[in-house]
Amino acid sequence: MQMIRELLDQVKLLVPDFEQMRQRIRVVERHILLPIKAVALPIILWKALVHIWNTEVMTHWDATMHTVYLFFVLYFMISLAWGILVWGMDGLKRWQLLSVIFAGILVDTLFLSALMIASHGFDSPVFWLFCLWIIRSSVCLPTFLNQLSMALFICIFYVSAGFLESWAVSADGYSREAFVEPVVLRIFFLVILSASSMGLHLTLIRQKQVRDEAQEFWLRQEQIRANGRLAAEIAHQLKNPLGIINNVAYIIQKKVERGKSDIESQIQIIREEIDRSDRIITDLMGYAKLAEGTLERLAINEELERALDQVFPKASQFGIEIIKEYAQGLPNLMMQRSHLAEILVNLLSNARDILENRGQIALRSRFSSDYAVIVEVADSGPGITPELLSQIWTPYFTTKRKGTGLGLSIVKHNVEMYGGTIEVYSELGQGTCFTIQLPARSFLRIS
Repeated sequence: MQMIRELLDQVKLLVPDFEQMRQRIRVVERHILLPIKAVALPIILWKALVHIWNTEVMTHWDATMHTVYLFFVLYFMISLAWGILVWGMDGLKRWQLLSVIFAGILVDTLFLSALMIASHGFDSPVFWLFCLWIIRSSVCLPTFLNQLSMALFICIFYVSAGFLESWAVSADGYSREAFVEPVVLRIFFLVILSASSMGLHLTLIRQKQVRDEAQEFWLRQEQIRANGRLAAEIAHQLKNPLGIINNVAYIIQKKVERGKSDIESQIQIIREEIDRSDRIITDLMGYAKLAEGTLERLAINEELERALDQVFPKASQFGIEIIKEYAQGLPNLMMQRSHLAEILVNLLSNARDILENRGQIALRSRFSSDYAVIVEVADSGPGITPELLSQIWTPYFTTKRKGTGLGLSIVKHNVEMYGGTIEVYSELGQGTCFTIQLPARSFLRIS
């Protein structure tokens, strides 16, 4: 069961891009099916009304056909409303468009069932329209579960319509030849066609995702290399003058040792500032590491566990309660492991230091509707004042005695480098929550 559940979770992620799905629907539903309905439905409505007005209900078959033609009238009105929605589909949201298409295919399948009843049941050529409807659902419905549900409905409606027609005929004393074998073959064909259509649909989406990931990999790698070269050049240009200043200060100090002067304290200050600047630049060299390493497909839940083990070693004793709320079946992130680790470790370390061995840290992961992974790191600490909250992303700003003030600025840089966003929510006495959104599939521009 666990393997089946994991497989379904992976299948759920194989969803076409919304604009790609909208284009499919535009072609199939609006450009092809809507004009066909505009021509055929008025004819069907006219015949239905004529039959209702001119036919008396005498037998079971007459009652069945009377119900069928009444449904044709209702179907005409439903299709009119459906056509208006499809014509204005560009203004619909994703869930609205999906609901309209699912309902439209379902009602059309009911129409095919009624048409099948009126045209000799299991012997009706309408069977081939059921086959087309299965292909239509695999093209226009985006998810595997939608397609599976619709395929089941189509098969059930086909069988139900056939048996209903047979019952109506036999109820009036007529008999039919045995049709078990061809019916079973047709149902088997519908099942095979459904499975093949869904499999082909998933295969095409997966191939497109592989192509997108390859292109994304190249774009991200190029941007990472460009950023790394720029950072390395900046660090190199800054380190050279600092080295010269350090050497000159050393020479001055040696000269002063031979005479009497009171400038040693100033020289010591210079040397301390040089050491401090050197430490800052060394930290900035972390940006220069952008060109190192390779992109990997990372599972966010596993990386959260790695970061926890690093910040809270199992051998150490911390009075902090860790709450984990991980969503399952999340898509992989294409990142360098060191960059993601730096994001998570910095946030967890800050939360640990703020709590001072008491309180709670909550880690949450979930999936966003725009194909992104959301991670939350929340603590139950004292919170951050509004004045400090506006400065936490500023480089070198820190409230720690030994901090460099670069941790959160590097976190923000790493997140935005991969096309993500990071937000912070905090209230005094209520704790702080950092929310990171990282796209699982995006294209970065090389700047």
